[in-house]
Amino acid sequence: MKKLCLSVLGMILLTNLAFFAQPAQNNMPMGQRHEGIKTLLKLTPEQETKFNDLTYQHRQEAIDVRAKIQKNRLELEKMVNDNKIDEKKLFQLTDENSKLQGNMKNSAVKNWLEINKILNDEQKAVWGKHMLRMAGPQGMRERVKGRIQGRAKNFMQNRRQMQMNRDF
Repeated sequence: MKKLCLSVLGMILLTNLAFFAQPAQNNMPMGQRHEGIKTLLKLTPEQETKFNDLTYQHRQEAIDVRAKIQKNRLELEKMVNDNKIDEKKLFQLTDENSKLQGNMKNSAVKNWLEINKILNDEQKAVWGKHMLRMAGPQGMRERVKGRIQGRAKNFMQNRRQMQMNRDF
């Protein structure tokens, strides 16, 4: 039973890590990526100010949610490391992280819609294509692939460090 719980916990952690990690696309910081779409949209100064405000607000809210998810993951990790698996707490934390991740996705859609409201018809066509590209299967596939590769690399680096620490 203990091995089963540890296996399930390990799979949950790896799945969460793989799908939640959000490395910058094309190795560009968030602000630089937004500059590209703003150029394509040909925003007026007023629209650009509103775009920046909406984006800033969304990003700021996302920081708090990500922090809570990371705290939950740290708590899960402590449970495993201490070998004190509490089934109820395990399910509570994973359910909470799932809800938080869903809230983040909903927030991203709301942000997209709020930005869409400030655009004219020509800009909405460009913005819509951008959304389809970002949400489409190819875009999703590339983002997930990058996330998994990044997490696997971090996992291996952390694993080596932990093994080196144990040797001392």
